[in-house]
Amino acid sequence: MQYDIWSMWWHAAQPGGPVAPIDIEDGRNAPGLSAMESLVNSIAMYVLVGGLAAVVIGIGIAVVGPRLGFQHARGVGIGGVVGGVFLGAVVGLASILVNFMYSVFSG
Repeated sequence: MQYDIWSMWWHAAQPGGPVAPIDIEDGRNAPGLSAMESLVNSIAMYVLVGGLAAVVIGIGIAVVGPRLGFQHARGVGIGGVVGGVFLGAVVGLASILVNFMYSVFSG
C-alpha cells in the first residue's frame, strides 16, 4: 500500500495511530545513559566540594580577616558562607525539582 505525504500525516495524527506514546521507563537501557548519569553525578559532587570549600574558607576569612586588619573581611567571609550553602541547596533541590516537574507535566 503506497501513501503520499499527506495521507501518512493524516494517519499519524489520528488517535491510536502508528506512533506509540512515549514511555520514559523504556529508556532506562538507552546507550550512553550510564555515562551521562556518571557525568552529572561527578559534576554535582564537584559543586558540593566547592560549596564546602567556600563555607570553610568563608568562615576562615570572617574570623581571621578582621584580626589581621583587612577591611570588610567579615562581609566577604559571610558572603562565602552564604554562597557555599546556596550551592549545596541548589544541588540538593535539583533532583527533587526535576522529578516533581516531570510528575506534574507527565499527565
